[in-house]
Amino acid sequence: MSGFAAALFDMDGVVVDTEATVAAFWRSVARDEGFAISDEDMDRHVHGRSALHTLRHVFPDLPEHRHGEVYERMRVDNETLRYSGIPGASALLAALADGGVPLALVTGAQSWKADAVLGQLGLAGLFGVRVSAEDVAAGKPDPACYRLAAERLGVPIARCVVFEDAVSGVTSAVAAGATCVALAAPHRVDAVRAAGASAVVGDLSGVRFDAALGVLDLDGAVALPLSGARAARAVTP
Repeated sequence: MSGFAAALFDMDGVVVDTEATVAAFWRSVARDEGFAISDEDMDRHVHGRSALHTLRHVFPDLPEHRHGEVYERMRVDNETLRYSGIPGASALLAALADGGVPLALVTGAQSWKADAVLGQLGLAGLFGVRVSAEDVAAGKPDPACYRLAAERLGVPIARCVVFEDAVSGVTSAVAAGATCVALAAPHRVDAVRAAGASAVVGDLSGVRFDAALGVLDLDGAVALPLSGARAARAVTP
């Protein structure tokens, strides 16, 4: 894990805290269709997945000609929300940008949601590259989105560190050839590690970028070298 040259970030659950609002939206749609979404389906087919995937796998009886009304309902819902950042996300992104580390946002959400989130959080100018649902034919766990982000940054995917939270996102990043740091609550740690996460943190509040050393410190446990800095080393808490 030496010589990382760029940092790629998922949006929902990594930059912005939307897990509860995403769950509430899809549960509301399901109620209107006469059923409830199980926790298992929420983890497998909602969080970290594109809306099209959710519609196909959770709402298979909903005809395709009605997908448009769900997308419009989602757009109105998302554009009227007030968003809260994941603890430490804004500070880490600002430090990386100030340190000259190329940044990409890679989300399964539509671009209009990314616009709303980044605008509210004051992060719109930090990402040199953005990849959203419209940019790829298949969403996560397919690796295309992360490969496209690396290509647009002009950085080999093997020299990219990815921050993800969902199993599908971790799978996507690892399959693309990147090193993945997962944000996960204790009950999800085993799942994201099984998907290939190299390190796990609770949120980004304890993640620091030392521009002088070119090292990304993950909660005082592991340090990843960015921009060709020294090889990864253990850090004493």
